[in-house]
Amino acid sequence: MKAAVTGWAWRTPLGVTVEQGVTRLLAGERAARPPEGFAAEAYACRLVAPLGVQPTRSREGRFLRRMGRFALEVAREAAEQAGVQGGDRVGLFAGFGGLRAHWEEMMPALEKQAPDGRESWERGLKDLHPFWMLQHLSNNAHALVSVALKARGEGMTFGGANAGAQALASAQRALAVGAVDVAIVLAEDTLLEPEVLVELGASGVANHAGLEALEAPYSVRAAGFVPGEAVAAVVLEPVEHAGTRALAWAEAADGADGSQGAPRSETLARVAAGLLTPGVSLIDGAGRADVEFDAAERKVLARLVPEGACLTSTASAMGQLGASAPVVQLIALASCLRRGVMPSVAGLHEPAPGPLRCLVKTEETVAREALAVSVGAPGLVGAVRVEVP
Repeated sequence: MKAAVTGWAWRTPLGVTVEQGVTRLLAGERAARPPEGFAAEAYACRLVAPLGVQPTRSREGRFLRRMGRFALEVAREAAEQAGVQGGDRVGLFAGFGGLRAHWEEMMPALEKQAPDGRESWERGLKDLHPFWMLQHLSNNAHALVSVALKARGEGMTFGGANAGAQALASAQRALAVGAVDVAIVLAEDTLLEPEVLVELGASGVANHAGLEALEAPYSVRAAGFVPGEAVAAVVLEPVEHAGTRALAWAEAADGADGSQGAPRSETLARVAAGLLTPGVSLIDGAGRADVEFDAAERKVLARLVPEGACLTSTASAMGQLGASAPVVQLIALASCLRRGVMPSVAGLHEPAPGPLRCLVKTEETVAREALAVSVGAPGLVGAVRVEVP
């Protein structure tokens, strides 16, 4: 049930264009850095991987916050590359990490309020944007992107840590049954909001070290990941319709087991197994940088692929990207395979022992297929198999 990818675009911590981001990925760069704009000492997590740029100002900014405006930008760019003109047979499938409170606007409106609610309007509620509640809706970007691109076909909005994989899988099914002729898949998430950073730090899954002491996923001393953010979009079409316009072919799946944190390794294996073919010899791992989880992940995935298969981690370079990870991984892996190279696990110097060969440097390859996996709480898995011409 694979689909052809005919257009793509992204905003990632490594770059605003696919070319820029992939070049830095293959150079082994890492986007992790101390946070700017808020007091780092207030959070247990001391490193982040931000986009580092701001979206273009637009009239849609009345309803869309920063990440939503990025989503509109990348969707337009991907559609333009694919030559999509819109129509009743063009669908939009979107994945978002979830609702986030807009503290920069809410706190000034609430900090001077009285316990009894007296004079609440004059004490700050008057300063709230008239659309402040509408700006929190998770399907805002879906609605405005569909209007901008004239995508009037079937579509869906998904939420959660594997929402990008859900959107990809839903889009490919819609294409397979003929519900749409073209599917635009959009995913965005940020793990850099204050409440998310607090939760990640308290749970111990995010790295507490400074930049000099940061260890990569699959390292013998891995001690947590770097939270990041990204927005990405791809255009999918039926394989037979895309022909030579296909940049890559992709197939996605998602799953869950209800675990409180990361999913169980057998859930990861079950979702991945449904996509694997004998040609997959490169895996872009979940990159959780948790010694126990990393080992279990390598063990179950090694059983599914040929001996000598390689392991990389785009998350080591870009940080954990939440719901946007599956779409970012698709673009990154396809771009690397088209160049005939495999990216390294950025910053990995001493891999932990175990199956799958961890790539400590960029290597040439003749492989044409790869598998990407991503995970998140509660017990969520996303997987994408990528193939290039």
